[in-house]
Amino acid sequence: MAANTISRRAMFAEIHQDTLEGGRNHVFSLKYVKKDSTVGYKARVRKCAKNLPGERGYRGNINLNHVLLLENLEANKQPFELAIDLITHYNGLRVVHTF
Repeated sequence: MAANTISRRAMFAEIHQDTLEGGRNHVFSLKYVKKDSTVGYKARVRKCAKNLPGERGYRGNINLNHVLLLENLEANKQPFELAIDLITHYNGLRVVHTF
């Protein structure tokens, strides 16, 4: 894999880290394709920490719908869902979606 790319699996491993060394929240940037085919970019997001619908909190629809629940830190921690298959770049690295 090229130096400027990251596998989908490695991206997931990093996204699912709630905190980094030193107790800092894991914050990252994402570039993605919107449903209308335009490109979107969020410079500072993290995995959503809120407990949303569900008996044990939000489990996301990762297995069924391949959707992540994230918080946009530049918009008052506004939660949003993003389809995993639409992510093109993670922290500036091109995401390789092949298995």
